[in-house]
Amino acid sequence: MAKKICKEKECEACGAWFTPSRSNVKYCPNCRTHSDQIVRQMERNTQRNIDRYGYGQKNKKIQNVCKECGKIFISYLQPKDFCSKRCGDTYLVKHTSCAYCKKPMTMDDDVHDVKYGTWLCSDTCKEKWAWVIARKNGTVHTCPNCGKEFIKKGTYCSQGCYQEFMRKKKAEAERRKAAGLKLCPVCGKEFSGNEICCSPECLQKKKETEPHAMRKCSTCSKVFSCPVSNMFSTEYSFCSLECEKKFPDIIARKEKLKKEKQKKQAEEKLQKYIQKNGLCSICKTSYVDCERMQSNFRCYPKGSSCKGNLVIKCPKFTK
Repeated sequence: MAKKICKEKECEACGAWFTPSRSNVKYCPNCRTHSDQIVRQMERNTQRNIDRYGYGQKNKKIQNVCKECGKIFISYLQPKDFCSKRCGDTYLVKHTSCAYCKKPMTMDDDVHDVKYGTWLCSDTCKEKWAWVIARKNGTVHTCPNCGKEFIKKGTYCSQGCYQEFMRKKKAEAERRKAAGLKLCPVCGKEFSGNEICCSPECLQKKKETEPHAMRKCSTCSKVFSCPVSNMFSTEYSFCSLECEKKFPDIIARKEKLKKEKQKKQAEEKLQKYIQKNGLCSICKTSYVDCERMQSNFRCYPKGSSCKGNLVIKCPKFTK
């Protein structure tokens, strides 16, 4: 395969024309060898920006002394502490100690600049430091199956402990079910019966710890904080035991008033109907509903008994 020949271009530092080996090369071989020419070109570009656009900052030479090797070197725009990255890393390691054992660090292939992170001299110190940080942050967990402490996220230290704990839990639940026992969610005590907790004290503690919401008392209309478990047991809510005891009497009175109101409304409705349609003074049937009266006494009500033209028995007759 023939080698690609790049187009001839002008050196950005000295202005000489050259044929680059790659298309992204900016400087001629002479300028790449003598970097002071590139510096002069940077100065010319900065001055050109100042003349043309009115802004820019001239490169000023700053003489620095390396804190590690003592070498004098030149920097531009701002001072520097180290002549190279190697000197910077070496200096940082020399002036840094292990976070756990406080032993001074030594420069080797495994120890390098950690960008202002925590320095640890060995895997042992790294593991012990992880425990120190976990205890400080409260992220140390205790496995409920084996009792072992661990740092990683989760409830159990391993998958094996999780499976063993589930087997034990299932066997214990089957034993309680066979014995007719339940486990109190507050104190963990076994008990029998239909209650949620083993005692009124535990039930009160459970209600205090569960979420609450504001409800209106069905008896006294007082707004109070009600446990969530009480909201689904009944449609009524009570702020106290006294209000709960008074509630049946209030409901009975309300039902009585409701029935009285319905009776009164029925009587008023009947009176209006009578005033509009009339009512037989004997059988108490309205004129509209009486077949005999509506037919101008030519027809008899269905199911009635007659003696001549006289109706002696009518199914609509009421005393």
